[in-house]
Amino acid sequence: MNSDFSLLEALVPDVLKILRQRYLVLEQIALHAPIGRRSVAQHLGLSERNIRTETEYLSQLDLIETKSFGMFLTEKGEKTLQDAGPLIDRLFNAGETELALAKKLGIERTLIVPGNADLQDRVYEEMGEELSSALNLLLPLGHSIVTILGGAALAKSAKYLSPSLGNNRQLEFVPGRGALGENVETQSNTIVQEMAAKTSGTYKTLYLPEQVSAAAYKSLIRESSIADVLQDISQSDAVIHGIGLAQEMAQRRGYNSIRLSELREKKAVTECFGCFFDEKGKVVDRITQVGLQFENLYKIPHIFAFACGARKAKAIKAYMPNAPHQTWLITDEGASNMILKGK
Repeated sequence: MNSDFSLLEALVPDVLKILRQRYLVLEQIALHAPIGRRSVAQHLGLSERNIRTETEYLSQLDLIETKSFGMFLTEKGEKTLQDAGPLIDRLFNAGETELALAKKLGIERTLIVPGNADLQDRVYEEMGEELSSALNLLLPLGHSIVTILGGAALAKSAKYLSPSLGNNRQLEFVPGRGALGENVETQSNTIVQEMAAKTSGTYKTLYLPEQVSAAAYKSLIRESSIADVLQDISQSDAVIHGIGLAQEMAQRRGYNSIRLSELREKKAVTECFGCFFDEKGKVVDRITQVGLQFENLYKIPHIFAFACGARKAKAIKAYMPNAPHQTWLITDEGASNMILKGK
């Protein structure tokens, strides 16, 4: 980003967020025209009210036209979208490899840091810094709720969030799931405390087992303290989650040898949100968990998948057919090279 835009962002903190949002609205209309506001809102994970405001403004600028059957770009809108593409890519540092990886995975954006986390611990610092920059770009000023799901990579990177992320924001971090009975340092309860401390934010905790019976789940969600956290999760502005290897996550969840063998027979590759996916993205097993449910992910405006290392490449690729389009993947060259080369 050049110095002129840095100055502009300092004077008008939301300018880049607004620019990017209007570009994405134009892009969705171009891709799906004629299209209604509700569909645009669903594609971008934004409220219909937000989209109504943006489309009314774009209409006043003669960039879009609205008919009874939907919205479409005007000739001026098509040229503006075409001309703005390179500027958007340059401003938001989307390199050719990042664009290629996002296209291959069918998600909005990827951020790739140098190195391979399987071999270099410094990768976690750079991933933490990229996450901090992305949150600073996308989160509005004022109050925001950020839901965190645990994991080793996120635990190692959380301490690298910039304190400036909290400037003019009241950030509230909440855990997206209960504890796994794993190392306390990698649990979401611990990570939300770390992130809140770095950004002068607040946090809530969810101290209960993640995996419970269906009957226990119905009982637990009625508890006021748990219901309070679940309410915050449902109103999240952003979710940050890892992508786990199926066998490792099953072991951490206490699967016995018989269930582990069944997972192998089902060819489970990865796990996210209590769902186990095969290499084609099909759900082959699932647990009842307290916290963020996979089906509700599409309602969250901003989603960050956080996974790195060449050994995670197959897991990342297996999960992505299920990822909402508004997902940003933060990863490293170790994983991205494996995915793009088709290994």
